[in-house]
Amino acid sequence: MSFVHPALLWGLLAAGIPLAVHLFFRRRPRPTPFPAIEFVLRARRETQRRLRLKKVLLFTARTLLLGAVAFAIARPQAQRGGGAAAAVARGPRATAVVLDASGSMRYRLGGRPLFDRARQDALRALAELAPEEPATAVVCGMDPVQVEPPSFDRAAVRRVLESAQATAGYGDLTACVTAAVRALAAARAQDGLPKRLVVATDLAASAWRLDVPAPAVDGPKGPVRPEVTILDAARGADLPNHAVVGLDAEPDPAAGPRGYRFTALLSNHAKEPLADVPLSLVVGTGPSARTAIRAFAEVPANGTSRKTLLHAFPQGGPAAVKVALPQDALADDDARALAIVVPREIRALVVDGAPSPVKYRDEAYFVESALASPASPVRPRLVDAEAFPQEDLSKVDVVLLLNVRSVGARAAELARFVEGGGGLFVAVGDQVDPELYGRELGELLPMSLHVEKSAAGPDAAGGPRAARFAEVDFEHPALSIFQGDAREGLLGVRTSRYLLAKPRPGGGGARVLARFDDGAPALVEARRGRGRVLLFTSTADHDWTDWPIRTSFLPAMQRFAGFLAGALEERREPPAPVGARRTIRLDDGEALVALVDPGGRELGRAELERSGLAEPSAGLVEWTPREPGLWQVKVRSRGEERVEPRLAFAVTPEPRESDTRRLAPAELTAWFGGEGHARVEGGGRAVAGGREVPLWSVLLALGVAAFFLEGLLLA
Repeated sequence: MSFVHPALLWGLLAAGIPLAVHLFFRRRPRPTPFPAIEFVLRARRETQRRLRLKKVLLFTARTLLLGAVAFAIARPQAQRGGGAAAAVARGPRATAVVLDASGSMRYRLGGRPLFDRARQDALRALAELAPEEPATAVVCGMDPVQVEPPSFDRAAVRRVLESAQATAGYGDLTACVTAAVRALAAARAQDGLPKRLVVATDLAASAWRLDVPAPAVDGPKGPVRPEVTILDAARGADLPNHAVVGLDAEPDPAAGPRGYRFTALLSNHAKEPLADVPLSLVVGTGPSARTAIRAFAEVPANGTSRKTLLHAFPQGGPAAVKVALPQDALADDDARALAIVVPREIRALVVDGAPSPVKYRDEAYFVESALASPASPVRPRLVDAEAFPQEDLSKVDVVLLLNVRSVGARAAELARFVEGGGGLFVAVGDQVDPELYGRELGELLPMSLHVEKSAAGPDAAGGPRAARFAEVDFEHPALSIFQGDAREGLLGVRTSRYLLAKPRPGGGGARVLARFDDGAPALVEARRGRGRVLLFTSTADHDWTDWPIRTSFLPAMQRFAGFLAGALEERREPPAPVGARRTIRLDDGEALVALVDPGGRELGRAELERSGLAEPSAGLVEWTPREPGLWQVKVRSRGEERVEPRLAFAVTPEPRESDTRRLAPAELTAWFGGEGHARVEGGGRAVAGGREVPLWSVLLALGVAAFFLEGLLLA
């Protein structure tokens, strides 16, 4: 006999209540001689003899009623038909105990994590081994499996199990039991002993790969299957779970300036559908976090659904968002965080060197149109060359000189603007004098401008010849947006005239992003102080090139402005799952102080180094996060410690651990070789190799009968 809820047997103490009541209210009369009522007392004694039996029956019924109910709540089970698995001969065996420490074991059943139950089951199985039985333990979680050969050091095996912790990552139980059986087979000194495998788990189907052969021990006559006992930590119960298994963010102008569309993928691993389940979008971290959107979602039973949420950020820069469902028994996957960089508003000053009343002939028409499109983070302001000297450069991030004849006295101020962190884009044209530019802008330009060149002569098709872009650096942040078919819009650009540019002595820090097909530089970039300069050796209108009317022009100009303003450097690595190595890139002068986990706990430098922190090179820190959610980075810079938003990163839960649907015990025992080799037990009760008899229902019927008997006796 066994019990589903043995801890509830304390309720049997209630069976003593009737006895206490009877003893408390029992009267002890004091004898007082009174001859006049002797006759009455004699009659009373005769009546008491008749009622004595009734009182005994009433006491028995009350005791039976309370005891049966308390005993039934513990749900005792009896086992019939022992079967092959129960008939396995006992004797000394080499035993490997596998403890499931994967993410699904954090599921709380009855307010208690399944992992705690599984560990108790594993420790109980270890304690039941005889002293002459060697044993080993395997903790199966997100960490690499380490298995020691079976030994008689029972205390060491117990320490492995007691110190184990449930991880948030994926645990491959097929690989773990294979490693455990391999360790049993490797113990040559114990070759004569039968092999036994004990697995404490929740029977989650996602942890098993039943499409591969079950592990076996090589014996003299071939592979021998070990005896396997599966300890079900869920005690046969279903484990319904809902989760946020995906979250994507994309800019969406429909949501407004700096608007984003967030698409959440929701899953429901339960037999009942989710209807009108609350879903929230939380923006920010810590005390500043706020719920921006509340919505409702529907998810079918054992299915998935998508929910789209639109949100516009009030300002650009690093931002953290989280999509969350109501917390259920497995809290790790009820929310998913995302760290993004909302494009900052870039203030651009466009200087038109050749204005025209005809829009499409105006030098700045196409550039201004590209920068001012609804989805662009750039806010351009157009001035002509005559108004440029009166502009305050401290109020802009990028200056675009389009076919400007001369910058005059502002050349020195423009150089200081760039060296202080500003961006400068220069496009040439028929107004530009290379020698004058060389005198005014000097070392500011990436390369020295030389002479004008025309692509003369007909092309292969008989039309006028034009130069095309070649040797394009698509790895550069300003051009990395052009991938796949999008490159055709750039490589198909036809340019009839351009200025030749020659490198400065020593290179001048110039980087050629694109050349024309004759090898002449087309796009050249260089750093000057803390700022950047980008030179295009042809025009920004369609006088010398057809690029302004190509599909690649609009994204290219927006990327150029973002690159020159430094906005493209605020990139995020995509979220990685729990257990994946993470690289943190620090700026010059920054040093890592601590990491703040999703729960708000600060992990200091010393603790991080003990858990595998590494610094492969200057400015790079590598570490493996073990909890899902948003991690924040605390740095020290110029003697000041601060949490740096641009370094925050998101860690996603392991989606396989969200699938808590369970294997049928018969399916798992069949994989191990059938009931002759394996059985599944839950809290000590076998569910394979025999038939259960639910004694608790009989006890409840007996309690009901005692209740009616009490009523008859009191009638």
